[in-house]
Amino acid sequence: MSNQNLEQHKTVLHIAPTPFFADRGCHIRIRNEVEALASYPYRIIICTYHHGNDVEGMDIRRILSVPGYTKLDAGYSPFRFLADFLLFFLVLKTTWQERPSLLHCHLHEGALIGWAVKLCLFRRKIKVLMDMQGSLSGELAAYKAFDSFSFLLKFFRAVEGIICRMPDFFFCSSQQSCQVLQKEFQVPTEKIQLLQDIVPDAFFQTSASEQLRSVRFQGLIPQGKQVILYTGSLLPGKGMQHILEAMRILCAHRDDLFFVLVGYPLEPAEAYIRQHKLESSCLLPGQVAYCDLSDWLAVGDLALEPKEADSGEASGKLLHYMAAGLPVVCFATENNRKMLSEAGYYAPSCDGQGLATGIEAALADGAQASRRGEQGREQVQSQYSSAVVGQVLHEVYRRFIHPSTNISG
Repeated sequence: MSNQNLEQHKTVLHIAPTPFFADRGCHIRIRNEVEALASYPYRIIICTYHHGNDVEGMDIRRILSVPGYTKLDAGYSPFRFLADFLLFFLVLKTTWQERPSLLHCHLHEGALIGWAVKLCLFRRKIKVLMDMQGSLSGELAAYKAFDSFSFLLKFFRAVEGIICRMPDFFFCSSQQSCQVLQKEFQVPTEKIQLLQDIVPDAFFQTSASEQLRSVRFQGLIPQGKQVILYTGSLLPGKGMQHILEAMRILCAHRDDLFFVLVGYPLEPAEAYIRQHKLESSCLLPGQVAYCDLSDWLAVGDLALEPKEADSGEASGKLLHYMAAGLPVVCFATENNRKMLSEAGYYAPSCDGQGLATGIEAALADGAQASRRGEQGREQVQSQYSSAVVGQVLHEVYRRFIHPSTNISG
């Protein structure tokens, strides 16, 4: 029997405990994984929160509306507990009706929901796969969610350990996440698969930077300046405070730089920029649709990844920077070094001053910086394309749907 016939009509249910889709890292990873499977014979259903944007061609099921919960950006929200409670019942109902072969659970909350549904429908022997994008307790610490209640952080660390015993298999977005599972939660290596974020083919296409600045972004981005680009959540947990500090340091003695910080929420960054009178040196375009992101990447001369290693998350934005051929300045985290290798510029310290020093070093490198950017593009194209990641997902799915099938190669 052919491989295609083996998987025909098989349903996989993705559990997304987040307001999918909202043009940010976690959501982009989920969307790209689903789209990477488009050429394979799986029927994909996504169960998610009540808010967020629909994506054409995707079967998205939503919970009942949670009054007062409109937050789309990353980070802690007390409304998520109720939203996850409702999501459990939606997943249970959908699993009962649609009879999926696998539950592909995103984030720790998704894994907990998937395990609970598996327990309720134990006769069906459904397999639960967890897509881990970082440490739950590490992320909460990075967002400073419980700074005043450290005992709660310890509680969530214990809960994380319990959750990591539940799934049948793990996808990890970074090598650091793999190590967290192996060393801290004693998950066997054979139950873990590194699955880096995906870069769609459109991001490898090159655009004329000066033409975009003079036509599409006329009046927004000044001509003749070097554009320093960041895309992602404008939150401390993502390292935004380091970018703002670096911008203040650099703009105090240079007038040839212009910072474009694409993302949201805007208010904290806007307040800092007003306070330090940096309005003429910075653009905050706000939330940008994922389909338009490649144009913003094309206007940059240099890109920034200021996230520290605390949460263990990978960096989808880093892959997109590399695909666009941008030189990247970042901190010397294990994940950044693994992905960029010699193609990156590493800040000497994990703070705004270190980032500023790294930016100046990259800008001074001239043609060599461009060569590093092209080296990064080649690395991503060979390892992180939709075709490569789709094949990895397919082979793992097939392993659990048809355990007796030879999946070598």
